[in-house]
Amino acid sequence: MSDDFSLRHLVKPYQVVEYVHLPRLGYIVWRLGTGGNIELLHIKAFKKNQGIGKKLFIEMLKKILENNQEPYHSIFGFTRTLNEQAHNFYSGIGFSLAKINGIYADGSCVIFSQDFKKLIAINFSPPHNEL
Repeated sequence: MSDDFSLRHLVKPYQVVEYVHLPRLGYIVWRLGTGGNIELLHIKAFKKNQGIGKKLFIEMLKKILENNQEPYHSIFGFTRTLNEQAHNFYSGIGFSLAKINGIYADGSCVIFSQDFKKLIAINFSPPHNEL
């Protein structure tokens, strides 16, 4: 193997974890996944049902857009099958959900995923004014 070939070079992009922390509000954590995708690893709003999760997600999108010149294909993540609150949250910010088997040790889960550009359009579009 040549000196310029390094497994670290191949692995490094997947080891970098990015995050946004909003003191007293919560945090969101993600990383680069394969295929030009972003894997959302964890989101925690310290107070529920106050729009903090969506605020964290929008801050994540802003940071991704500011720090990267290449567009990503999608954002995805996993949540427990029985976590209806998470399902409602992710579908509410534009993700599609699908149940899949075999990801967690205790059985099935739900994958949430969506095209990156579509998530940008959904979450940065001006609100519709009702007449």
